[in-house]
Amino acid sequence: MQRVISSFIVAICVFGAPPVESQGSFGSSFGAPDLLAPEQAFIVSQPRADVIEIAIADGTYLYDERTIVQNDTGDILETTRSASEMYDDPLLGPTAIHKKRLHMTVSSAPNLMVLTYQGCADIGFCYPPQQTELSFSR
Repeated sequence: MQRVISSFIVAICVFGAPPVESQGSFGSSFGAPDLLAPEQAFIVSQPRADVIEIAIADGTYLYDERTIVQNDTGDILETTRSASEMYDDPLLGPTAIHKKRLHMTVSSAPNLMVLTYQGCADIGFCYPPQQTELSFSR
C-alpha cells in the first residue's frame, strides 16, 4: 500500500506540475532572471495615422538607430522622435536609446507602414529585431 501511495505522489509531482516554459516569463526557462517577452517589453500603439508610440517597460531600452518606419515598398520614412539619451553600449559604444516611451511622428504617413525596432534589457539580454505592420484607414 505504501508503494502505491509513493507512486501516486511521484506521479502528481511529475505530471501535475505545469511545464517549466509556462511557469515564468520569457527568460526563466533559460536560467536567466525574469525577462519580459518582446511584446510586453515594447508595446506599440498608433493613436493617429501619423503617430507611432512605443511604451518601453522598466528595465529595458530601445535603440534609436534600430527603430525605423518603412512604407510597403521598403522605403524608409522620415520621422520626428521624442528625445533620446546617450548610452555607452558595451558592443556599439556610445549610442542613442529611449527609455519609458518613444513617440514618433511620421512625415507623409501612408495607410500601411512597417515598424522595425530592437532593444535590450538592462541585465544585458538583447531582443532580436521585431517587426510589426501598422495600418490606418483614413
